[in-house]
Amino acid sequence: MSQAGWLLAMLVTALWLRGRQQRRKARATLQDACLGLLEFDLARQYVRGSVHTLQRLLGLPAHTRGMDCARWLTLLHPEDRPRFGELLRQPPQMPEAGYEMRIRHYSGHWEWLEMSLQPTWRAGKVSALTAICRVITARKHSEAAMMRREQQFRTLVENSEDIIARYDLELHCLFINRSVSRFSDLPLEEHLGKTPREKGWTDEASTRFEMECRQLINNWEARSFELELYKDQQRHIFEIRLFPEFDSAGMLKTILSVDREVTASRQGERLLAEENAVLEMIAGNHPLPQTLNQICQMMESQQPRGLCSIMLLDEDGAALRFAAGLSLPPAYRKEVERVAVGPSAGSCGTAAHWKRTIVVDDIQESPLWAHARHKAQPFGLRACWATPIFSSDRRLLGTFATYYREPRSPTPEELALAHRSTHIIAIALQRHGHEKQLFRLATQDSLTELSNRRQFIELADREVERSRRNHGPLTVLMMDLDHFKDINDLHGHALGDDVIRHFAQLCREVLRASDLCGRLGGEEFAAVLPDTRLEDALLVAERLRAAVAASRLPTDDGELGYTVSIGAAMRLPAESDIDEVLSRADKLLYQAKRAGRNRICADLDAPAANAPLSG
Repeated sequence: MSQAGWLLAMLVTALWLRGRQQRRKARATLQDACLGLLEFDLARQYVRGSVHTLQRLLGLPAHTRGMDCARWLTLLHPEDRPRFGELLRQPPQMPEAGYEMRIRHYSGHWEWLEMSLQPTWRAGKVSALTAICRVITARKHSEAAMMRREQQFRTLVENSEDIIARYDLELHCLFINRSVSRFSDLPLEEHLGKTPREKGWTDEASTRFEMECRQLINNWEARSFELELYKDQQRHIFEIRLFPEFDSAGMLKTILSVDREVTASRQGERLLAEENAVLEMIAGNHPLPQTLNQICQMMESQQPRGLCSIMLLDEDGAALRFAAGLSLPPAYRKEVERVAVGPSAGSCGTAAHWKRTIVVDDIQESPLWAHARHKAQPFGLRACWATPIFSSDRRLLGTFATYYREPRSPTPEELALAHRSTHIIAIALQRHGHEKQLFRLATQDSLTELSNRRQFIELADREVERSRRNHGPLTVLMMDLDHFKDINDLHGHALGDDVIRHFAQLCREVLRASDLCGRLGGEEFAAVLPDTRLEDALLVAERLRAAVAASRLPTDDGELGYTVSIGAAMRLPAESDIDEVLSRADKLLYQAKRAGRNRICADLDAPAANAPLSG
């Protein structure tokens, strides 16, 4: 009963006890307030009541003015009867409000009554109880419905996969459902009374949560944001929604927090975006190291504490070379610049050997790292798992590895992620290989693997420009194999191809790495010797001519020898492109042919080799 109802009950009781006239006023007041009045005479064990009370509230016949207490007790609900019987035997010594019971209405249904009891004293003891009562059935039904809704709400809350918590305005936890146990080792009851910071949240997460709650407290508006929390070294991303809760006076009372884990969806969205960015890099022909490092960064964003690396298989398949992984310490990258492939060669070398994923959850304890753990130990690397990278035709290309600074094993999701990354790496490597192959086809002679005519002219023009700009010497050699048509006609084109390849190999052996050599077509070759004067170039040309003349190739009819004629011309100060120098060298070549072949002709009348050059 409310405070106002209690005061009214006391007033009515006082009027009732003062006399007949006052009782009439009391009855009128009771009827106006929808209240009833009962008097329990404890000495006579009799109940008297107003007509309004007995008839209108309880449905008793109009002639009923009272009944004995025994009959009254039979009208009460069996569950309430013992308690009220005890009250009649041991009446309260002081006024008592809010006494509730169920009583059977005359029509047969149950009504809830609420009583405010006032004891009457006579001869030093309570002789009677005056009760102001009212029917509260509607309220009790409403409360029961509310309790059912509350129970349904609690059932939904307790079985929700979301973490649902209630905080006071000081951010102490008042309630939290059991879903929190999936992400916290703290027992459920120990969350109560603690702030997020006291529950072990990171400083960054606690600060963000406190800031968002302050915003809600200041403007009473719901908030939504994301937080990252960790459990067992695993990152969990939560979408947190904060809702204000108000009391009956409309004042902010508590904050309801609904926290939904969105790790998989957020990481999936981020992974898809980053994969698209990598594929764009691949399609845009970005440098391979840049693309591979981007893949490592992409994987590290999915595994924040992981350090990723990519190693590529050498052509001979005996070793792996470090290709990407900028998050690893530079000194460690140098230590693993080249790793042997073998059955006990760390994580990467072993994965390449067995061609399957190798998981090492503790480098210090693993026999696979027995010969290499001293490399990882100074850098605090404790775990490493490696996955082989295969081409579309299942050729081994390399390995992808993830390191951690604490001993740990990968989750199934992390292994699946590593496997997924190897497909993207394979795409990048195969695209790079195809680009290299296309470049070779476009720039190299397929028979000799020297520069083809187009590539040679392009590179030679650059050297001429550099020579002109730096006022440095440059000499060109034009070379043609003697009687090559006869070799083809007499011994066949296959042997002719062998002769072409043999000469190309001699060029590689005699010329410097900085020299440029190319096959211009058929049996015609050219070489550019940067920073070389004519007299020095003639020495090189003679070594090449002599090596050719001394060579013998086996054939079905015995050994075959061949010779070469060479024309040598040094760039003149006025010459600004390779065609001019080649033209002079070509004329000198044919002079050598006309002079009997197997010889070198040079323009000795050109400016002296030691004369200064100008652009």
